[in-house]
Amino acid sequence: MHLTDHGGDSQLNTLRKSKAQELADLMQALLERKGKFQIILIILLSLNSMLIGINHTITTFHAYVPKFYCRDHINYTCGYFVNGTECPSGYHFDETDDTTLAVEYSTVCRRAMLAPLINSLYFVGVTLGSIVCSSMSDVYGRRKLVIASLYGQAIMALAQYVSTHLMLFIVFRLMQGFFIQGLQTVSYALIMEYSPSRFRTVAATYWESNWAIGLGILGAVAYFVRDWRMLTLVLTLPVFLTLSYVWFIPESIVWLSTKGRCTEATRIIHKIAKFNQNEEVVQQCNSLILTEKDQPADTASGGNDSNAPQKKITIGSLMKNKILRKHLLSMICVWFSVTLSYYGILYFLPNLAGSRHLNWEYGALIELLSYIMSYFIFAGFGRRLPMAFLQYCNGGLILFMAILSALPAGSYSQWWIVATALTAKGLAVSSFCGMFIFGSELLPTACRGLGLGLCGCSARTGSLLAPQLMALIGILPTFVPLSIMSGLLVLAATITLFLPETLSTILPNTIEEANQTWGSPEI
Repeated sequence: MHLTDHGGDSQLNTLRKSKAQELADLMQALLERKGKFQIILIILLSLNSMLIGINHTITTFHAYVPKFYCRDHINYTCGYFVNGTECPSGYHFDETDDTTLAVEYSTVCRRAMLAPLINSLYFVGVTLGSIVCSSMSDVYGRRKLVIASLYGQAIMALAQYVSTHLMLFIVFRLMQGFFIQGLQTVSYALIMEYSPSRFRTVAATYWESNWAIGLGILGAVAYFVRDWRMLTLVLTLPVFLTLSYVWFIPESIVWLSTKGRCTEATRIIHKIAKFNQNEEVVQQCNSLILTEKDQPADTASGGNDSNAPQKKITIGSLMKNKILRKHLLSMICVWFSVTLSYYGILYFLPNLAGSRHLNWEYGALIELLSYIMSYFIFAGFGRRLPMAFLQYCNGGLILFMAILSALPAGSYSQWWIVATALTAKGLAVSSFCGMFIFGSELLPTACRGLGLGLCGCSARTGSLLAPQLMALIGILPTFVPLSIMSGLLVLAATITLFLPETLSTILPNTIEEANQTWGSPEI
């Protein structure tokens, strides 16, 4: 029998609220106690971070240009024209070196601009994916988007392998960037939503460390596989091994609770608690499931979407809330500044002598050590002050490089610039780790995907602008672009100081809980 009168509606709402509170207690009992299920889940999802690191940087090897000369004149590389056509017979590349896009599609000389275009368009796809996929994950769930993004990017990689035209390759690469960023944002959100509050720093650091491991794998594989098509294939096929465990990845129970899908969330909690041998939570789940069977159908789902439609959260609704607007805009500034400085330093570093593959491995090792250091920083000292400190230090080091660049040539050793730049890169990497942790903790579950997507969009904007900013070095004094990066980092660090500390706090699920946690929601 359905309750339809006014008194029945009041009773129905009371039952729903009671069920929602019981579910919240169950989630807290499960998630605040580290179990083997969560550990396995974090390990499996963090494998995606390796994949993301590989695909964000593989263009370095795809677009590598071996030594070459014009077939029409052996003494020329570029600039040799016959009847107004540059090198009409094409180019001869060193046959002992890699077979890359440059060799197959002659992206050299007048076509050299195609190489950076490939990378720029890839990051355009990444930027679009950060907004679209993250927003969809707030509507359709984390699990579906993780699976769709994982196999979507793999299909795009295989399409690149069989592509026969450069423009087709560029299109498939752009589409892969779309799925890759969806995979990054949603996988990370799912990890944070299943991690106990005291374990989030470990989980985040492990996720970021897998990025550095992915870079190391890329360098090692690229050393042995010198053909760009085979390199793409070798690094893509292992993705399909995930078919053996993708069934293990559950939907986010905190996301389900925000959508009113309490029955589904309860059953997932029951399975996880049983896997973890947490008998107390298992018994509570059994009791709650039995109670559902005795309740009216309207309450069996705990206020499911069909009975209590959920208000869609948009960018506009985020901006109307004083607290979330402050958190979101602050983190957008931080993500932009940190990413701009990271890629800016990367492009500023001089080419080092020696094997490019070995130098790549050195860079990956520096990143891995920086991520490990990040754990001790953010676990021991919180989020807010370390993030501000790292950005202030990085801004100071980049300003130091700017001052050195303004001094007369020969008044300082070039190794001062190299050492300072490498140190600044390490600080930027640690800031990367911190901004992911802090950003996810400052947003409630109901809009975490959307918020992280907007932050990711701002970060990708920074990565797109970094090479353009560094290109100003040939037009303006080096002091100018470096000072811009330094100033932005100092600004972001100062803004960070006005944010709340989130270390070991329980993540809010709804905007209402965020208001209760952090204060008044008034505009």
